[in-house]
Amino acid sequence: MRSSWIVLVVALLLQGCSSWGDYSFKSDRFKFKITFPERWEIWDRSDDRNDYLVASLPDDIRDASITVRATPTAPDIGTDEVYPSFLEGDGDAAILPKFEVLERGSISCKNREGRQIIYTYVAEKHRMKGIRTLFIGLRYILRVGMEMPEDNFDDYVLDFRKMISLMEM
Repeated sequence: MRSSWIVLVVALLLQGCSSWGDYSFKSDRFKFKITFPERWEIWDRSDDRNDYLVASLPDDIRDASITVRATPTAPDIGTDEVYPSFLEGDGDAAILPKFEVLERGSISCKNREGRQIIYTYVAEKHRMKGIRTLFIGLRYILRVGMEMPEDNFDDYVLDFRKMISLMEM
């Protein structure tokens, strides 16, 4: 039994990912850690090519999920910017460098020229489906996506933004 446990630990280390309890995920290879709220469940840990996990929200919220995937970057990519894109229907509605969720249905941010943008994502015939965030780091790209029904989005967006903790490179 003890040798099986050692083999499992070694296999996880070789894959470059490990678990910190039931609701955390750490990538040794890409140097990031994600901590999920206790009410969220992690489904998957990794695949062959990338550190990868899928998390699900509680049963009372249907059709909601979070995916995280990390891949190596090219050596010439050296920024640490966050690009949230807001999914509207089947496509990206906006790609913004920084954002702040204001009242229900609007997002405030500044574009690269410093001009403020307020983007309304819940309007007639337009329903918010989720957020996809792209972290471009020195040695990795971390993609985090959340999709859920618009009616439940406001209740969980703060948890989504707080759960990502990038480790020092």
